[in-house]
Amino acid sequence: MKSLTIRLGQFAISALVLTVLFRYVLNLCIGANSLMGTISCSIVYACLMFLLGWYFGKKDAVENDIHDIGFRFHLVTYILSLGVGYGAYFMGWYTESLAVMAITAISWGVGLAVHCVFFLIEWKKTIKGYAKNEIFP
Repeated sequence: MKSLTIRLGQFAISALVLTVLFRYVLNLCIGANSLMGTISCSIVYACLMFLLGWYFGKKDAVENDIHDIGFRFHLVTYILSLGVGYGAYFMGWYTESLAVMAITAISWGVGLAVHCVFFLIEWKKTIKGYAKNEIFP
């Protein structure tokens, strides 16, 4: 099964740009003490990330016939979001405390672990990434 695909790479680049932009705007909103701006920014970011994952995930599934229930995209989002978050913190954009980032990493990591379990269950139903009923009708 192909794990690293062109669409996953395109998603990662798009998500990286969007996440850096989100962290910058979030820093501005927090600096301006704008609760509504902070909440709006977070909601828009979450929706755009979902749409990016859906768009590139659908294309990836069609082009590469991968049955991974979106786990690769979830893992990339987790790594990018936390990496940019910690990077922003150490650059001086104090959007969140280290304790909050650690709690986010742990709780999101638990969700990612659950997603991994479902991914492995689904993966066991395939042969080299192809559904068994596609190979043996």
